[in-house]
Amino acid sequence: MGDVLRDIGCMEFPADGPCPAHAPAWLTAAAATNGFLPPALDGEFAYADFAPGDGLGVAALAAANPGGAFFALGGGATARGLAEKAGLNNLVFLSGEIAALPDDALPPLDFAVFDGGLAAFAETGREAALSRIARAVKPGGVLLLGYHALPGFAAMMPLRDVLNSLTAANAGRPDARLRQAFDWLDRADAAGAEFLAGNGGVRQRLAALAAAAPETAIAELFSPALIPFHFAQVEGSLSRLGFSFAGNACLRLNMLDMALPSAAQPLLKQVRSRREFETLRDFLRNRFYRRDVYVRGAAVADEDSFWAQHDALIVGLAEDADETAIDGAAVDFRAFPFAQLRAALAAGPRRIGDIPGLIPEIARNAARAALAAGLVVPFARADAAVLPGGDVLRLPLAFNRVTMGEALSLPGEVPVASPASGLAFRLDRTEALLLSAIAETGCGFAAAEDAVLTRLLAAGGTTQPPEAVAAMRGAVRDGLARLTPQRLIALARLGVVSG
Repeated sequence: MGDVLRDIGCMEFPADGPCPAHAPAWLTAAAATNGFLPPALDGEFAYADFAPGDGLGVAALAAANPGGAFFALGGGATARGLAEKAGLNNLVFLSGEIAALPDDALPPLDFAVFDGGLAAFAETGREAALSRIARAVKPGGVLLLGYHALPGFAAMMPLRDVLNSLTAANAGRPDARLRQAFDWLDRADAAGAEFLAGNGGVRQRLAALAAAAPETAIAELFSPALIPFHFAQVEGSLSRLGFSFAGNACLRLNMLDMALPSAAQPLLKQVRSRREFETLRDFLRNRFYRRDVYVRGAAVADEDSFWAQHDALIVGLAEDADETAIDGAAVDFRAFPFAQLRAALAAGPRRIGDIPGLIPEIARNAARAALAAGLVVPFARADAAVLPGGDVLRLPLAFNRVTMGEALSLPGEVPVASPASGLAFRLDRTEALLLSAIAETGCGFAAAEDAVLTRLLAAGGTTQPPEAVAAMRGAVRDGLARLTPQRLIALARLGVVSG
């Protein structure tokens, strides 16, 4: 579905809010498709996020995976309040510094996530933090490590120096400092600044930061501790701690024919090691950010073991798109074998080894390519969806009822938990309000427009002028039009709605 596919893309930058790649099912798929035996998801497991930001993402994951014990080192009051209202008894918020965490603060971890926090430490602090995280992960456990990457992010460094100097007078007022920086950049761009004109990646990143949470932009543009890293630097540190690089969280970057445009692929066909592959690919792609998956231990030793754990992975449809584009090349989901794979998964997720209609070898290759292209996503469970019927619509998960019901008070988009896939993603605020109103009031789709408009007007607190009411009604009506039967089926497959 669109929200998941939008987020997985190439995962070029740190995420604001829930990131599907943080999910245990996603980390399991990343490890298994790259030759490692991941922890099982059908029993109890332990998961910790060491850089959870506002905590909404890890709260959504805890709601989506009730069998796991989740820990967050940080997280804001909003996430803590939502977790309490939703009755999340499998999530514990911790405080303090990573390196100072007592040994008994965490159980042995099956999954650990440290996404975006590496740059906040000086060198000695960074090694101490990584060492403490590594000590918490059990043998065979999976670690996701996200960090600003070289050579791509190198182009941002001189711009950061300029902006730090330019806005120094506002150092004590972060919001004003950010406004000053973006105003000056807009004027510089309009004046034809050659640095911006010659650095498309910088312009792309600045556009993303302008749309991101202010905290993200402030940290990336002004934090003096932010340091980008080469892949080999990070891989060397993790190797010394007993971890093996398993691959990219962006699954398509693990496949040569999807990792680069076709013209560049011959440049990597003769590489001798994965370290060399990753280093050269980063140079060719000029990536700004990496999300790498590590496993504490070694890969499986034989091909039969690899395929056995690979075939046990569960996949389900992400969306109903007919095609997608990767590096400008169209991938047609209506063609063989994607069409057969989509038909096999239409009734619900399946283990790769149980996909009907395709011989095993083709099913394996189709599933790997579909994961990379975004047609399917990893699922934690193989249960069939309960599809909505008529005007009856339910939100089966308490967390989603809470977040959608409080959509107007949340910053940005609304965090949503998928109990079927075990993933977390984001919904447009208007869509969340519509789903909440239909499910909570039982008003049906025909009356949803008035129900949501009533909520919006009540939230405003004062009488709105007619033109404002008309604009609100138009936005609600547009959102309702997007809740097509296909959209509702996609949400039902993920367990977000049911009938």
